[in-house]
Amino acid sequence: MDNQATLQENDQQNTQQSNLSTASLNLLKYANILYTQGNFEHAAVFYEKFLLEAETLSQEMIEAYGKLSDCHNASGKVNEALFAAFQSFAYGTPHPVICYKIGVSFMNKNHLDIAVFWFDMATKATTGQEHMEYDVSFSTWLPHLQLCVCYDRLGNREKSFQHHKLSQGYYPNHPSVITNQQYFDSLFQKGVLPASPAQEKNEVLEILDTEQNDVLFTGERVVINDVVKKNYGDVLEEHLNRYRLAQKYVKDKRVLDAACGAGYGSKMLQAAGASHVLGVDIDEASLSNARKTYGHDLIEYAYGNVNKLELEDKSFDVVVSFETIEHIDDGSVWIKESSRLLKDDGIFIVSTPNRSIANPSAYFVEQPRNHYHKYEYTIVELVGELLKEYDILELYGQTFTTDYVAFQTQIIRKARNLGAASTPYTNPVISGYELVALGEVKDMNPLYVVAVCRKKRVAPMDK
Repeated sequence: MDNQATLQENDQQNTQQSNLSTASLNLLKYANILYTQGNFEHAAVFYEKFLLEAETLSQEMIEAYGKLSDCHNASGKVNEALFAAFQSFAYGTPHPVICYKIGVSFMNKNHLDIAVFWFDMATKATTGQEHMEYDVSFSTWLPHLQLCVCYDRLGNREKSFQHHKLSQGYYPNHPSVITNQQYFDSLFQKGVLPASPAQEKNEVLEILDTEQNDVLFTGERVVINDVVKKNYGDVLEEHLNRYRLAQKYVKDKRVLDAACGAGYGSKMLQAAGASHVLGVDIDEASLSNARKTYGHDLIEYAYGNVNKLELEDKSFDVVVSFETIEHIDDGSVWIKESSRLLKDDGIFIVSTPNRSIANPSAYFVEQPRNHYHKYEYTIVELVGELLKEYDILELYGQTFTTDYVAFQTQIIRKARNLGAASTPYTNPVISGYELVALGEVKDMNPLYVVAVCRKKRVAPMDK
């Protein structure tokens, strides 16, 4: 199994106008020539000269810091490689390319747990970098390929295989990905891993192989197809992980999948043992595609507005509502309606973006940046709404941002003479877009919050 992905640098210059001088750019160009020739020691000298002259954050600076780190790694100077990469943090939030290369350095030091953290950060660290062009390989298949290697070395072959499938979804024909598939095939044959991807125990992987390539992804409803896998793998993984959580609660239960969209989630709930799944959505085209692609005798797909469902009271054991509540006019109405539909002690599982991260400093009544959303909750606001109808059993976060990378945190800490990048609390290593109980993390905030709730019991009236 390959222990180091082949790096493919994007050597195209940034097409945006640069604020750098001609002399500075010439230093960078010469350093790049030396880098391409494998003359890493001399390339490092010219990257350092370029960075001394460059004073404003630019794509060229990120490229230089990344390649300077590569030069030191190639020369066996791992600590110098880390120092070069971390220097870029003085100019803003971590860039995916830099996070990836920090991961490589820690991997070279055999500090695999730390490498996992940074490769995972590479798949997320795009905040504040939207205006920059960069090779998206460093935030997609490459970090997942390295996470596959790290988890295999750590003995967690299940997670290793999960990240292999993610890298395979982005770049199935890359030699390292093909080699890793052969490696896992041998593990399945030897019985080291419990089941092959085609067996029911790996229903998520089976779902990934069932594509809707004739359906256009608009950004509103996630579909599983080649375009989404290659360009929006993070979004797809987030949605799949939410349904994997819901699978734990649905065995032998009647389940409502509210706003079921493409239908893959309803299929996952049925595969987990639900006795019956009703998937409702307001888009007839999505329902038609769901019936065609994910149809099953125990799944029914039907038109329905979640705030006006003509269904009987207490007709479901579980109601699943992922990324739905922010799309409708009044979330409190849907929360009350979901409670009406649930049996006593029924389970409501809901997810929504956390406005504190998705739209920092925006008020509840202001239009979110996502034009499909009517509003977005903070975690406190969501909890307040849910407690009217439910007891909250667990709160999970997904796609975390550490406080030290938040621009407003850095500004306030500097004003108070506190360490701008200080992270005193040791959090668990979070892999990809897995759900983590909020009680287990500190100094971090999730982009999405997922709540598992139980319908409140009506207290007996005093006589």
